[in-house]
Amino acid sequence: MSGETWQLGPLKVGPGQALRGVFQVDIGAMKVDFPIALINGTEPDPVVLVTSGMDGSEYAAVEAALRLIDALDATRLAGRVMICPILDPLSFEAQQSQNPLDGLCLRHVFPGDLEGKPTQRLGYFIYQNFITAADAWLDLHAVDTADDAMPFVWAARGDDAQFNEQCTLLLRHSGAEVGLHRPPYTWDPALHALTASTPLLVSQAGRAYQSDEAATEFHLHVIQSIMHGMDILPLENRPGTPAIFLDTAPALAEFTGLWYPRIKAGEGVSSGQVLGEIFKLDGSAALQEVRSPADGTAVIVRDGLAVRPRMRLALIAHRPQQGNGDPGT
Repeated sequence: MSGETWQLGPLKVGPGQALRGVFQVDIGAMKVDFPIALINGTEPDPVVLVTSGMDGSEYAAVEAALRLIDALDATRLAGRVMICPILDPLSFEAQQSQNPLDGLCLRHVFPGDLEGKPTQRLGYFIYQNFITAADAWLDLHAVDTADDAMPFVWAARGDDAQFNEQCTLLLRHSGAEVGLHRPPYTWDPALHALTASTPLLVSQAGRAYQSDEAATEFHLHVIQSIMHGMDILPLENRPGTPAIFLDTAPALAEFTGLWYPRIKAGEGVSSGQVLGEIFKLDGSAALQEVRSPADGTAVIVRDGLAVRPRMRLALIAHRPQQGNGDPGT
């Protein structure tokens, strides 16, 4: 069999083979068990990084990464895949976003600090060993428990044209129904993916703290579609190209009160359409009709009752890309 032995730190795996286990990472206060799988195919590149569990409450994403390890056959893989199903094991154990040792969220600490707090040391280990070593990074996530969201994907975006083009290719290969051309909110890891010159696509499906079979299947579909598009996996059926939206616009609350949405995630909306109402805390009168800021698709709709000023109540994807050309910046 062609291919080369792959060594990542002390881990070594031969061509056409897979290595699955727990790697001990020194984070200063203790050593943490870090689960990882390396699948070494018949070619040394491209190298794809698949991650989940950056927040300890995103169970459907973690399940998708674990199933991917079982699904990939190294002998049919024209490349290499690194799978980190639980990026922050301590926050996963604590069932929260913050590492209980220092109260930090992993997503805020990249590129990390070898001499810093425990989460910063973990971030340094992940950034140096995985993010900078990958040719593409696929990160799996959920939405907040108070949000209703359709499954969608989005690509990182920066000031480097080659990086943007590579991220757009991941978006086109994803096989998702809806893709966003740029992050729908500030996402620190996307900035550091740009610094590392590692194209990033985020798959977002399901809610935090919930095991959701449909969300798990969506994540798996996205990963496998991208691997087909990159010619890492044999192409069986070419996935469809998502409807790519160039921008998103939030609909925001102006008052503290009770939120009653009139739409659901995935529905098309028109500019000025009433998306829902905010009522006084005693329910006696409406304070605000919340209207859509644009024509488009509601990818996220908040369905929790309590709201406050400036809270995002809906996220509208708009400005669909026309044709297949580079949508530009």
